[in-house]
Amino acid sequence: MQTPTLSAKISRLLHKDSTLGPILLSPGFLFLAVMMAYPFFYAIYLSFTDKEVGGAANFTGFENYEKLFSTTLFAKTVINSLVYTSIALVLKFCCGMALALLLNRPFIGQRFAKALMLLPWILPTAFSTMIWQWIFSPAFSIVNEVLVNKLQLISQPLPFLRDETWAMGSLIFINLWRGLPFFAITFLAAIQSVSNEIIEASRIDGATPWQSFWLIVFPAILPVVTIVMLISTIGTLGDFDLPFLLTRGGPNNSTTMFALTTYNLSLGSGLIGLGSAVTMTMFPFLLVLIVASLINVRRQQHG
Repeated sequence: MQTPTLSAKISRLLHKDSTLGPILLSPGFLFLAVMMAYPFFYAIYLSFTDKEVGGAANFTGFENYEKLFSTTLFAKTVINSLVYTSIALVLKFCCGMALALLLNRPFIGQRFAKALMLLPWILPTAFSTMIWQWIFSPAFSIVNEVLVNKLQLISQPLPFLRDETWAMGSLIFINLWRGLPFFAITFLAAIQSVSNEIIEASRIDGATPWQSFWLIVFPAILPVVTIVMLISTIGTLGDFDLPFLLTRGGPNNSTTMFALTTYNLSLGSGLIGLGSAVTMTMFPFLLVLIVASLINVRRQQHG
């Protein structure tokens, strides 16, 4: 019996469904392992060391985490991040769903409106943040100029970036402005994938448009909604560009988030080990969130 050659063995592997998939996925998997897995595990290692810029990394156990949990800065970072993420997510979901339902109705200029709506999402973050910084500037805010001098609706300028509450509100508003197109377009695509026959049947049975949406359309698009909320939660919780460019975490650390605190400790103060520990504190929460979301999506698809 003739022994198969190497080329014959490779050809046989490439023609099997059980082996072709892993072979095709292996380059991408190796790329992700090198570019993502290695930095992640190295950050875990650094979080248990006293690593500083230019110095050696000495294992210190949970000392960095003990320092973090005993500081008011970290407590404020956690509160700010949760407030920023939760409010922004609720607003993006509600406004995104409303905008998707509006765009799902035919009207003149619908295609133009869809294209225009994507503008905040496709603009570079640095460029759009510079525009909003000019709009909210304490010295020459165009909003205050209109409200105070032109319309005379208020007597004093609004302290957009000088007051703690106003600064957080400004960040949430800009995050809503940037993230709304992603929510709206994704929800719109999911709504349009629902069969019109089912909706028409519910209307014939006497269901109102509101009932048809919540009892038929929304359960059908719930897996998409879950994934969109998960992606946005991860991105919003780890947002760095917007707080760094607009407020630098101020005033009085009222807009300091996880990523910004990590940056200030690691690159600003040179405490790389302590900065890595800040990053790792987000991981358990995100892991539970991701697992719960994926389990929920699988139940919805098979239920």
